Amino acid sequence: MTTTVRLPAELEARLARVAEGTGRPKSYYLRALLEENIERLEWELSLERKVADIRAGKRQRYSLEEVERELDLED
Repeated sequence: MTTTVRLPAELEARLARVAEGTGRPKSYYLRALLEENIERLEWELSLERKVADIRAGKRQRYSLEEVERELDLED
């Protein structure tokens, strides 16, 4: 799959320096960065969806007191 990415000039220059310095193509580093960070991005998206569901009343909510009582953490 081919994807086009527009980068600010400074970022593209930095990427080019790294690629030239190592002899690897810029695409190698772009792919590596995506592979290293996609899981975190997916996790953040899932949290945003859960928050939206909570705000819309689609998920059960518990107060701190309820959680403490359930876990027998009351003082």
